[in-house]
Amino acid sequence: MRKDGLVKDLRIDTSKFTLTLIGADGEDLNPARLSAGERQLLAVSLLWGLARVAGNRLPSVIDTPLGRLDSRHRQNLVERYFPQASHQVLLLSTDEEIDDGLLQRLIPSIAQTYTLVHNDTTFTTTIERGYGWGKTRYVA
Repeated sequence: MRKDGLVKDLRIDTSKFTLTLIGADGEDLNPARLSAGERQLLAVSLLWGLARVAGNRLPSVIDTPLGRLDSRHRQNLVERYFPQASHQVLLLSTDEEIDDGLLQRLIPSIAQTYTLVHNDTTFTTTIERGYGWGKTRYVA
């Protein structure tokens, strides 16, 4: 969002199934130049675009959806993408990704919440209803 001139265009070759990014200078942009967060946003954008073009609303499972992103990009995904991504979206997050503020923004779109709790003594993991490690403990 802060690098408006980084990617000028995106081209998809449907016969070869390749993706080409075009930089501000009009030249091909190597995706390796993108940060991990930028590559993550590119992947999310592609998935969202493909889902919209296909016209099918398939369930989406997103693991560590916000891990590599700064606060501004996290907020945008929480407000704009996750509630619209599909009729069923599973977010598998760490305790550091979705803080109390982001959780409050997601609550209107949440049907169920669970927390996986690992026991170091028995080496087992149990499933508990609810989400949240901070001030907000939300049970849907």
